[in-house]
Amino acid sequence: MKTYTLSIKLLSDALINSGEGFGTIIDSDVVFDDVGLPYIPAKRIKGCLRDAAREACEMLKSAQVISFINLDKSDEDREYKIIEQVFGSPGKELPAPAYFSHLTIDDYENNRQWLKYLTEKYTKEHEGRSGDSPKKYCTGILSRDNILSTFTTIRQQTAISKEGVADEHSLRTIRVLKKGIVFHGEIHALKDDQNTVKLLALGCLNLRRIGTKRNRGFGEVGCKLLDGATEFSIFDELEALCTR
Repeated sequence: MKTYTLSIKLLSDALINSGEGFGTIIDSDVVFDDVGLPYIPAKRIKGCLRDAAREACEMLKSAQVISFINLDKSDEDREYKIIEQVFGSPGKELPAPAYFSHLTIDDYENNRQWLKYLTEKYTKEHEGRSGDSPKKYCTGILSRDNILSTFTTIRQQTAISKEGVADEHSLRTIRVLKKGIVFHGEIHALKDDQNTVKLLALGCLNLRRIGTKRNRGFGEVGCKLLDGATEFSIFDELEALCTR
């Protein structure tokens, strides 16, 4: 098994949608953990990278650069064999040959443990009253909302009618990740061969946007595949093939 590092930098604000809102305040929220640190789910990034790799395969085929990787179709003629060999096939009993971890910020585990400790240590219970019965509530220097607000910002949007004015009741509030955040994760490939790593590198090279509202300018990313501390580059080989 070979392990690669996947690095993604947000080049614009991004909405990695959790599929849920935040009470009555936020209609669409980002994915974050129990202390308020954002992350990109493994399943989400795997799907985005698979789509980017498939699109790259189509471009290679159109450019007749088929010698770069094996672009044979599967038996069902639905997918390139190399895509299935790396990302697996939906509905199959066998697991996917490539395993993806969640993408998290630098030094995630250490930061999470310290933030969890500090939020619990400096949170105090106060007595208040709700009607006739006493009620305890918590305040503190740190909270999950405080931590999350460090990485996010709030945006509001409305739908515009044909007359050029905002549609009634169309205001939506979303929470987005701030531009500039860098996430890291791991890809564990069961097959350590050139076709596998080339396909992963192609997917990273072609991955331009992730998340929701990509047609509204959100989710622009820069993606790198690293072998240890070294970026796996395919530019020279592709350029040589294209200039033959």
